[in-house]
Amino acid sequence: MFKHFGRFFGALALVCSGATSAWSDTYPSKPITLVVTQGPGSGSDVTGRLLAGYLGPILGQNVVVENRVGASGIIGHQSVVRAAPDGYTLLFTSTAGLFVVPVMNANAKYSLSDFVPVAPVMRAPFAVLVANTPTAPKTMSELLQAVRSKPQSYASAGIGTMTHLGSELVLRKAGVQATHVPYKGSGAALTDLMGGQVLFATDSLTASMALIRSGKLRALATTDLAREGSLPDVPTLSEAGIPGVQVAAIGGLFAPKGTPKEVIDKITAAAAKVLANPDVAQRFAAVETDPLKVSMTAFNDLLRKESETWSPLVRQLDLKQE
Repeated sequence: MFKHFGRFFGALALVCSGATSAWSDTYPSKPITLVVTQGPGSGSDVTGRLLAGYLGPILGQNVVVENRVGASGIIGHQSVVRAAPDGYTLLFTSTAGLFVVPVMNANAKYSLSDFVPVAPVMRAPFAVLVANTPTAPKTMSELLQAVRSKPQSYASAGIGTMTHLGSELVLRKAGVQATHVPYKGSGAALTDLMGGQVLFATDSLTASMALIRSGKLRALATTDLAREGSLPDVPTLSEAGIPGVQVAAIGGLFAPKGTPKEVIDKITAAAAKVLANPDVAQRFAAVETDPLKVSMTAFNDLLRKESETWSPLVRQLDLKQE
């Protein structure tokens, strides 16, 4: 009897395996929804639509961007968690949405483990910034000396944003403290930085490069391992005496947990072709963003490291969001 059961289940497994393979061979057979958790015109929306426009022809189906906004991205993330794991609903998200919001907000009923990483997409570098005035610090050493000499403040785009946590990471590594002044977005934060209301900010080059080029802001250090091509004369934090700190927004494609590997592999390969397109590289460069051209193994390792950096920092700062 047990032999018969063994043969039956073995045959059933082969049938199911064949069905899965046949189903994945026909994927995609209808349009794919790409969920973006920020509104139209945002950086995530622009990147998501760029990606969708190039992915569609490669996959042979339209990739339709759907902006599911609200609750700091919680609504969009949770909608993908609930979606059928069939490859027809994908999520474009980044560091804060995956590793900051779920720790800050008890209403976020999701974590990285609810998703399957599908493809690396982008890396947005950051820089430590000051107003470009004669009295502002000209080096990281001068900035830290100013912070040590008397109480100082720094600006961010809001509590729990990468601009907030990036500055805290730098300050903690340097062994100093400054008062956090949160704003509603990078625009307002950098405006007050230029006006001298705060001493410094850590923000993305996407948000700040135009102000750096116009001479209104000065970059003291960039926050990646190597110097940025657009700022070749600006040292890295490590070169400026603060080693071991990296601040960048990492973005990628994710699918609901349980999505078949064969389907994931198809999307991964298609996304790699998109990032290899010179036109895409030029459009990324125009907004100071780097295509994240790494293997899936390296992407998973990077996600693990990001989780080990940002989630514990949010807990240490005891950041809460309603």
